[in-house]
Amino acid sequence: MVEREISNLSAGVRFPYPAPKKNNIDGYSNMTLAVLPILFVLSFLGYFVTNRRSSKLSFESFFDKKIKAIPIFVIPYLLLFPIILFTYVTLQNNQYLDLFLTSVILANISATLFWYMFPNGVKRLFLEDKGIFCTIINYIYRHDGDTNGFPSGHVFLSLICTYYLSLAVHNFVLVWIVLGISISISTIYTKQHYIVDIVGGILFALLAIIGAYILF
Repeated sequence: MVEREISNLSAGVRFPYPAPKKNNIDGYSNMTLAVLPILFVLSFLGYFVTNRRSSKLSFESFFDKKIKAIPIFVIPYLLLFPIILFTYVTLQNNQYLDLFLTSVILANISATLFWYMFPNGVKRLFLEDKGIFCTIINYIYRHDGDTNGFPSGHVFLSLICTYYLSLAVHNFVLVWIVLGISISISTIYTKQHYIVDIVGGILFALLAIIGAYILF
C-alpha cells in the first residue's frame, strides 16, 4: 500500500497511514450504503448481552490495588459515546467511513466473543463521597455490570475513533490523541477497568484497524 503522510506543521506532528482503496461516487461504496451502518449498530448489542453475565475471572494486579478512584475522570469516561457519534458524522462523505465502520464492527465482535468465552470483570466498591462526580460513578456502577473487563471497550473504541479522526481532520490530530488517551486513562481512575484491560483494548483496536485495511 502507498504510504502517505499527514503533517501538522504548527505542532510538528507527522502521522503516517496507508491509503485506502477508492470508494465510488460521492465517497460512498455500495457496502457502506447497504450493510456496514446496520452491522455497526448491531455490533454493540453483544456488549449488553455479555454484560449481564457474572464474571468468573479477574485480572487485577498489584498496581491496580494501589490506584485510587479520581471521580472527575468520569467526564472523559462519558465522552466516549458522543465521540463515536461525532466520528461517524465527521466521516460522512469521507473515504475513511468504510474503514471506520469495519474497524468498530471487527473490534466489537471479537471482544464480544472473548467476553463470552472468558467472562471477566472488575471488583468495584461504591464511592462514599457525595459530590456530583461520585454520584455519577455510583450510578454507572449500579447499572453497568461488573463483567466485560478485558479488553476495554472504552479503550478500543476511543482509539479507533482517534485514529480515523486523525486521518480525516488532521489539523486537530493532537486534540484527537489527547482525547483518546484521556478516555483510556479514565477507565482506570473510575475503577471501571484494570491496567491489563487497557493493554487489551489497545491490542484489539490495532488488530481491528489492520483487519479493516485487509478487507478494503
